[in-house]
Amino acid sequence: MALKDPYAFFDSKVKQRAKETINIKNAQLFDMDFKPNRILIRKELDKVTNDLADYVNLHLPRHIIIYGSKGSGKTLSALIMAKALKESKSVPYYYINVRENPTSIKIYRYLTRISSRGHDIDEVKNKFDSLLSGKSIVILDEVDFLQDYDVLYHITRHTKANLILLTQKVYWYKDMNDESVKSSLQPDHIVFHEYNADEIREILNMRAEEGLNKFDKVALGLLSAMLVREYRSDARIGIKALEILGRVDKWTDDAVISALRQAYVEVEGETLRNLGDRDLLILASLIKNQDTNKAYAEVTNVNSFLVKGMSKSTFFQSVNYLQNLGLVTLIKKKIGRYYTMESQILLSDASIVSVELKKRL
Repeated sequence: MALKDPYAFFDSKVKQRAKETINIKNAQLFDMDFKPNRILIRKELDKVTNDLADYVNLHLPRHIIIYGSKGSGKTLSALIMAKALKESKSVPYYYINVRENPTSIKIYRYLTRISSRGHDIDEVKNKFDSLLSGKSIVILDEVDFLQDYDVLYHITRHTKANLILLTQKVYWYKDMNDESVKSSLQPDHIVFHEYNADEIREILNMRAEEGLNKFDKVALGLLSAMLVREYRSDARIGIKALEILGRVDKWTDDAVISALRQAYVEVEGETLRNLGDRDLLILASLIKNQDTNKAYAEVTNVNSFLVKGMSKSTFFQSVNYLQNLGLVTLIKKKIGRYYTMESQILLSDASIVSVELKKRL
């Protein structure tokens, strides 16, 4: 290989990539964490904004649980509404991802910024109460990962904050086994339905107008229809596919199909890449065997110290974790006189699991 001037080499690469991405007007529009100035005002937001308005006007919390599948706009909608409330009425808001802070103590410490274990928990809670002594919004995202309910009870009983809880699991609240928390919380339940093709098209059109120099509206229609039909209306996949199409600036049917496939692998692949080896092996066993008993028998016979001889309770802890991630869902099914749990895989293309498994093992 010939030696080259590294500065000239890098400069040529920058110029080459600039030509290849010339159709991208604003790359921020395709960042999954980007909060656009314009959003789709879906009908479910009427109830959310009514509750928040009552909270501001009547000084009484109206706690909310928003249910919805991945990519249904739960997090973006909650953050945009909270931001609007902060700017218009000076009501502060706090956002916590519960998957990253799965216990009440971690949430107390995260919000108060008291991470040292040298501080007594009562001291942490006192600062927490002081922080939420006035009107404020607390958003707990992926709340189904919460391992205890103390923070829910404490916020509802000892602060003036209004909770917005976000979850994919429609039975999360129903399955909660703490009646005292339910009694304190008394939330409004709001379900975000999966986007239809027109809603997806509107979302993608807004992103395309602000993020791309040019795009094809016919291709956007196909992209929206396929996203609804084959990818559970996941707006994250649609936005990533739009970025891919915008970069190559090709808008044929084949280009749309290819971009969706690539976007799906990138978005869902990120979830799989973050899974531990044991959870990935269990997910693979559930794909092969819907019956969880058969899946358990197969996975414990795998020649790997990660799962060999694993207890059934540990197996179902992992299955529950996979369910919280929205990768599977469990359904009780009667076979003869007995009941068993069957798994339904929520991945549009389960082959990406075997691909990820081969990379590791």
